[in-house]
Amino acid sequence: MLSHTEIIAILRCPICGSDLEDLDDVLRCNGCGNKYRIINNKIIDLLVNKHGWVGFFERFPKIYDPWSRFGWRLTGQGSLKDFYSEFIEDLEEGVLIDVGCGTGTLISMLERKGFKGIIMGIDVSMPMLRVASEKTKRAVFLRASMDNIPLKDSTVDHYISSFAVHIAEDKEKVFREMKRVLKDIGNFRIAVATASSIRGKIFSLLLRVKPLDENTYINLIRSLGLEIHRVEKYGIFISIYGAKHRDGIR
Repeated sequence: MLSHTEIIAILRCPICGSDLEDLDDVLRCNGCGNKYRIINNKIIDLLVNKHGWVGFFERFPKIYDPWSRFGWRLTGQGSLKDFYSEFIEDLEEGVLIDVGCGTGTLISMLERKGFKGIIMGIDVSMPMLRVASEKTKRAVFLRASMDNIPLKDSTVDHYISSFAVHIAEDKEKVFREMKRVLKDIGNFRIAVATASSIRGKIFSLLLRVKPLDENTYINLIRSLGLEIHRVEKYGIFISIYGAKHRDGIR
């Protein structure tokens, strides 16, 4: 039985949007009756279309972290560790989701720095989530798609996502979901690859992702009524910091 009652209270069925009830090793939807497995009391499988992320890193998830460091040296700027530290430095408490969390590096760092509140990692890859659950102590992980987040409206204080949104086919749908789950004073920070340089275009071809250029990301986010506070550049990557409304934290 999953003991995180505060987390279950803000979850919703990814099919019909109804509340979920905690049973022995599953969550059951009170609306459509669908059941969702709980694995090792840390991962909840809420993925509707069981496509997963079919690729090299899903087959060999423990290679992902060293590959990320190597890839950052080729395409980023500075050290990846310093980037991660800056990305989460002022996050201290509340309800936080890491969308496209992969192997849980950011979540592990947040736990070590003493983040107070609920931490959830979201990813489509079960192998990656298993690795993430081994690296963390109290975080809960949801196997779910970033364009269909199984959380109720206006329940999230901090939405973070590093190197994931550029993979999505429909980025507008991803950002609409981000807006939906954020509280009125909730904030977001997103790190994405851009197609604004030759290195960015090569990166997108090699990894078969579809990044946008910097201005397209910014205009798309603003078109949904979201506030952008600042944009930082790191090689082919940018970090976009913003909030659902103007009075969200910076």
